Formats: sequence, C-alpha cells, structure tokens
Amino acid sequence: MKAIDMKNVYSNYKGKWVALESATKIKVVASGKNLKEVLGKAEKKGFRMPMMIQVPKEILPIVGPYTIQ
Repeated sequence: MKAIDMKNVYSNYKGKWVALESATKIKVVASGKNLKEVLGKAEKKGFRMPMMIQVPKEILPIVGPYTIQ
C-alpha cells in the first residue's frame, strides 16, 4: 500500500475535525471544531460515511503507546 501524504491537511486544519471523502481519497469535504458539526456538514454535502480524523495541533513523536512531550 502506498503512503498517503497528509501534509496539506495538517497544515490547513491544525486542531480541527476533518471529514475526508474516503480513506484513499484525501479530499476534505468538511471541517470544524467538533465531530458532530463536521458530520452534519458532510452529510448535507451528500457524504453519509466520510472518513473522520481529528488533526493534531502539533506533531509529536510517538514511542510505543506514549507520546513524548
């Protein structure tokens, strides 16, 4: 499986919830402050089951189950 480049999503949507068209199509169809709001926006645009992600405010290294801060 080819890696998916999420740099554009991260740089434009830091700290927000984002609805993507699908797991393989990284097209943002809606974004907002909370999950419920974003799901509502996506559904109004005809996307009943978009891929939902919460974009972190900053990228931190992860070691095992812990995040280093």
